[in-house]
Amino acid sequence: MNSTCPACGPELLAFLQAEPGRFQRWQALPRRQLKRGDCLLRAGEVAPALWFVEVGLLRGQFLDADGRERIHAFYPELQWLGLPGAEQASPYTLEAMERSQLVVFTHAELQGWQALWPGIGELLWQALAVQVRRLTERQQQWLMLDAGARYQSFLRDEPSLARRLKLKDVASYLGLTNVALSRIRRRLGSAQMGD
Repeated sequence: MNSTCPACGPELLAFLQAEPGRFQRWQALPRRQLKRGDCLLRAGEVAPALWFVEVGLLRGQFLDADGRERIHAFYPELQWLGLPGAEQASPYTLEAMERSQLVVFTHAELQGWQALWPGIGELLWQALAVQVRRLTERQQQWLMLDAGARYQSFLRDEPSLARRLKLKDVASYLGLTNVALSRIRRRLGSAQMGD
């Protein structure tokens, strides 16, 4: 899942710094502070803004009929959350997994930016298209790979994220129980040692 986001990290910074007024306006945007476990958006709510994760880590999660969580996606630093101008209820809950700081980019603010700098809308749509590609690749892995291969793919594609997560979160993301993931890890550890 190595798709590059055109409106994240260095690309976003280059866009912002291309005009001094643009960077100042970005710096003036409100920030939202979240503690671990704080909810940013609940399933069924409409997102009031687009958010950019400056610091921290969030997760999108569904709850099944028995109240068990199923992690849909992780959103570390330099990721966008929400959909510009969307009036649809969120199908999942967004929750902070670490202390996080997000830039709050309201839909009204986005319209103001588009009036001043028309290219911002295209950049954001490209960034969200990258997220859709990542989710599609993940869905393909779910359908085409066995549990062990999904875990290895996650470690290969998201090594820094894998180091930040608890095993129960990785298991939920991969659709496994904690016990099944532990068995996979033991089996892979034995195979790497030549057993």
